[in-house]
Amino acid sequence: MLNFNISSGGSNAYIRYMASTSSWQVDGEKCNLKQAIFDLENITTGWCKIEAGTAPEWLMDADLKTVSARPEGDGWKRGFKVNLYSKSSFGDEPVREWGTNSTGAQMGIQALYAQYEKEKANNVGKVPVVEYDGAEPTKIGKGMTNVPSLTIVKWVSRPEDLNVDAASPAVSAKPDDIEDEF
Repeated sequence: MLNFNISSGGSNAYIRYMASTSSWQVDGEKCNLKQAIFDLENITTGWCKIEAGTAPEWLMDADLKTVSARPEGDGWKRGFKVNLYSKSSFGDEPVREWGTNSTGAQMGIQALYAQYEKEKANNVGKVPVVEYDGAEPTKIGKGMTNVPSLTIVKWVSRPEDLNVDAASPAVSAKPDDIEDEF
């Protein structure tokens, strides 16, 4: 069977970070995201082309250590995809994909991933709960962006909804491990 990771709604649910307003959007509506579980164990990187009015195009890397060749044509930038989990913020679709090639978001996720790498050995079988604490205005070239401030605040068991492959053994969340805020 082919695994296209299609949700019951026909397309992947997503979340978007808006650097211009230092805010998050879900389904085109502002989302008050304070904390979410970030599935950094399964983050992917690659080349992304985003053009107004069309779905983003992606050419993913084979793994985090191997950069794919840049596709031909204009508009391709490095980007990432990572799943976030929050029942309280995302409602009926608690898993949302954050995929972007924006510089500010990349800077934020780079800092978060560095913290993840330092802490993951002491948290085997767990996933990080990440707090969003606003954004830092940052000069990039001739322009400005807002880099999201993302910090791991604790580690919890992986929620069943974040199981990437039903055949892979994953630790299910325990009721006392994941609080109602997620």
